[in-house]
Amino acid sequence: MMRPGKLLLMLGLTGAVILGTGAAQPPSTVGKAFFEQDVVPKLAENGCPMCHAVGYVHPNVVVYEELLPYLAMGDAPEKTPVIRKIANLRAIRPDLPTHPGGQRCETLKSEPCSTIIRWWNVEFGEAQSMKGESR
Repeated sequence: MMRPGKLLLMLGLTGAVILGTGAAQPPSTVGKAFFEQDVVPKLAENGCPMCHAVGYVHPNVVVYEELLPYLAMGDAPEKTPVIRKIANLRAIRPDLPTHPGGQRCETLKSEPCSTIIRWWNVEFGEAQSMKGESR
């Protein structure tokens, strides 16, 4: 189950209007700083911006506000579309990856997955991650 704060953040960033809640939570300044200093360089080392920052493949992975909603879709980091795609966790066959750019992380402990998992923990908390692992 998605936490209400994450849902508001995700919907707020995608421009949805939520009646009766006022403004959605602003993005975390700590999370944004971590994204810019740690996540973007790892994604760049991996070649992700070659497709995802030139305007024809969404999301733009070097823009915090574009990638954050995809990170927020999951109650544990390994359940987010970001990790599932680049780690090829949902592929039916290894030779048919779910990410057209191929598998970008050999394991969840390799880059850029490990840094994206750390970013999820900065944004949504270690406690929520541990809850997801116990299922």
